[in-house]
Amino acid sequence: MSRYRHYVNPKDCGVPLFITTTVLDFVHAFHRPEVRDAMVFLIARECKIARVVLYGYVVMPHHVHLLVRPNPKMNGPGFMQVFKKKSGEAIVKLLSEQEVTQFDEQRGLNGNTFWKYSFRSVVIENERMFWEKMDYLHLNPAKAGYVESAENYRWSSARLIASGKMSEQTGLAYDVVVGSLGTWREDRGSDA
Repeated sequence: MSRYRHYVNPKDCGVPLFITTTVLDFVHAFHRPEVRDAMVFLIARECKIARVVLYGYVVMPHHVHLLVRPNPKMNGPGFMQVFKKKSGEAIVKLLSEQEVTQFDEQRGLNGNTFWKYSFRSVVIENERMFWEKMDYLHLNPAKAGYVESAENYRWSSARLIASGKMSEQTGLAYDVVVGSLGTWREDRGSDA
């Protein structure tokens, strides 16, 4: 008989992390372009507010991958607690009534209304691992058949990285990420 072990996220502050977080009950909450645009905006905004260096991201239909480095006084669980709360609240407001009902089976079980309770993070130990995780997140949309080339998926940092927009010290700038969204604006909450 095997013992169940709960996954424990690294608690070190200021270390680079590869993070995966999933929508509650695997609901495809990010299937509409305007919701994916909003999620990319929220990733950039919350990283900027928390002074978290954002190196890479991808928004898939029911999960998000991030490659980040929290500030020296913050760890992954601290950042994700705030990130998941704020992004979940914002995204739920963009969902249709039909999309919201998809959450109803699981909603009350753990008090969450958008994200699964847990998330997974892995410490990036060296440059090779950094680029392996970056490739993994960027290739997600191509492997899923959404695009032929990773750079063609609008809701990922692949084309920003390929065009030299990422600094190893400061990551991807907020303005660069938000500018990649084209017509989506925070004040409208949808394509203009």
